Amino acid sequence: MSVTVDFDYHYFDDPEGYGYRGYVRRPYGSQVVEPWEEVAHYCRQQRVCSAIDIGCAKGFLVETLLANGINAVGYDVSEYALSFAEDLPCYKHDVRCGLPINAETVIALGVLMYLSEEEVTGVLGKIWEATDKIFLFSCHYEGTKQVIPDPLRSITKPRDWWLNTIEHAGFSFEKEAIYFDIYSK
Repeated sequence: MSVTVDFDYHYFDDPEGYGYRGYVRRPYGSQVVEPWEEVAHYCRQQRVCSAIDIGCAKGFLVETLLANGINAVGYDVSEYALSFAEDLPCYKHDVRCGLPINAETVIALGVLMYLSEEEVTGVLGKIWEATDKIFLFSCHYEGTKQVIPDPLRSITKPRDWWLNTIEHAGFSFEKEAIYFDIYSK
């Protein structure tokens, strides 16, 4: 399956581009806990041993999970982003093709909104199949202000739409955390 958009330098690091305009380890400043640190903390609390990061980009979350003793692997479609994660277990793979392994926790932070609405149900089914216990999810919901416009985002729906769609795939909503929602299988 081919990717219809290119998540390259212009998306991740071009200061005049679209997307992140500089995707670095500490995008929010040194005084703020980063989303990947929150995910690792939550996984440690739940005694998670294995995790898959869908849309791992430069591997920051995978690196943090590994540093916390969690067996982690990441998948992304961007060769550009993955070039920064060459020393990590991060691989080029499109989630629309399913996931090649299972893990206790599957994590999709800010990635499923780049699929088409028609693809989401099938992809969530594939994520459900690969998840042994927990699914962590986040996205920019409808009405969420984005400082930098993101023309590659395909889905802009309210939080309730995502909640219902994820639950329809078989997950049960557990609670909302600061950077992600927690679903169980």
